[in-house]
Amino acid sequence: MHTETELKWALDAAGHAALAQRLAELLGPPLQLAQENRFYDTADRRLRAAGLSVRVRRENGRLLLTCKGRGRMARDGTGTHRREEWERELPAGSAEPLAELLPERWRAALGDGRLQLLGGFSNRRQQWRDGPHLLCLDDTDFGVRHDYELEIETAQPAAAHARWATLLAAWGIAWEPQPHTKLWRWLALVG
Repeated sequence: MHTETELKWALDAAGHAALAQRLAELLGPPLQLAQENRFYDTADRRLRAAGLSVRVRRENGRLLLTCKGRGRMARDGTGTHRREEWERELPAGSAEPLAELLPERWRAALGDGRLQLLGGFSNRRQQWRDGPHLLCLDDTDFGVRHDYELEIETAQPAAAHARWATLLAAWGIAWEPQPHTKLWRWLALVG
């Protein structure tokens, strides 16, 4: 279990395309990741009520189980989010029940409830490493709309904000803090 710290910046489609080009020029070709995200909870949404989520992500042939706790966004305009995260890779063809693989806090919140698939969305990610910062340029397909964003995973959010806000401004790429996670936005769309 660790605390995930990342800057989440919303972009428009033109800004996303321009930033992809600028990042490739500055940092080289990206790692391309095709992600299919599926979320699980009980019928009565116990995990959501406890501020927890369970995601299974298929990513370029890998299968990742991710559990996240409720996060918080800094109120300083940087778009910095922090939340508890636990992740493990699932072996291909794993037959072990998903609920048995969850960390203790998630199993306790689940209680006697059964996990069920809620649905999900796909994401096309371009990823670069810039020193201590992992840049993830995302094009998320929610089925009814696409969202575009830059996520910067870092242990140094102030330094990441200073560097990348300055570069995006110099490149004429507008952004704004993304106050909500992809899961939150997807749930708001599907009800």
